[in-house]
Amino acid sequence: MEPTLRGGRDYALLAPVASYEGEGIYLVNIGAGLDLFRVTSSFDGEGGLRLSQENRRSRPQCLSRQQFDALVVGLVVADIRTRDERRLRDA
Repeated sequence: MEPTLRGGRDYALLAPVASYEGEGIYLVNIGAGLDLFRVTSSFDGEGGLRLSQENRRSRPQCLSRQQFDALVVGLVVADIRTRDERRLRDA
């Protein structure tokens, strides 16, 4: 999810969820393991959802809400952006 969350440097606090709760960043088990996705309404007229990852070459995916609800694990409710990794290790 870079640049929003930098892998190995930033941290996210997740709340467990079992369904779509509005636009946000979700932890989803999309088949290749758990990963973070920005989830928005797809505006397809059928109530679908659009899953995308920032700064990735993969194309956005569209899922029905029912499909999404079967795969979602958590919702990012807070994040910590590391400013000084040296100081973090000492903390």
